[in-house]
Amino acid sequence: MTAPLSERIAEVEAKLAAIRSRRGEAVLDGDDSFDVAEYTATQAQLDALRDAEGIAVHRERAAAQVSRGRRRAELKDIVTATERERIEAITEADEHARALVEALQRAAAANDRIHKAIHELTGKGAHGFQPLNFENRLSGYLAAVMRSFRDGPRGGRFGFINWPDGPRRKSGAWAIEEDKIVAGDLKQALK
Repeated sequence: MTAPLSERIAEVEAKLAAIRSRRGEAVLDGDDSFDVAEYTATQAQLDALRDAEGIAVHRERAAAQVSRGRRRAELKDIVTATERERIEAITEADEHARALVEALQRAAAANDRIHKAIHELTGKGAHGFQPLNFENRLSGYLAAVMRSFRDGPRGGRFGFINWPDGPRRKSGAWAIEEDKIVAGDLKQALK
């Protein structure tokens, strides 16, 4: 197995330094027996290795550029596809948020009608149907659902909206919770 190019260059540079040292000694000592061919061959070998190193760097850069180009194309595809997904989700959230507001308004209006009717029937208000109590419970249900949007330290925050960490509900269904809360008021009013 061939040693890495950088190791081969270091070896040839060391060999060339030793040859240069011997050449210098030969010149100083007036020795004409110095082998110039060995020096020339070693220098040529070093030049070839450095040329190979330059080509290897060029190939690595070209491969990296191709890889970056592929990655950019992949990322552009991801952006395009994900933007469609994001817009669809935003559209769905918009529709559901508007439907939620409409449903909460209907629930609050129905709650007010029940509260007034029970007051007329019994001569007193029903605690479970007090408008403020009802709104507080609805906001608690909504806060519990919205807290599931994000876990962690920012779990109670969604942009400019802070969702309090209200009481955890045993059931995920708001209507089941409400039935439990107002059952006694309804029984009292309807007897």
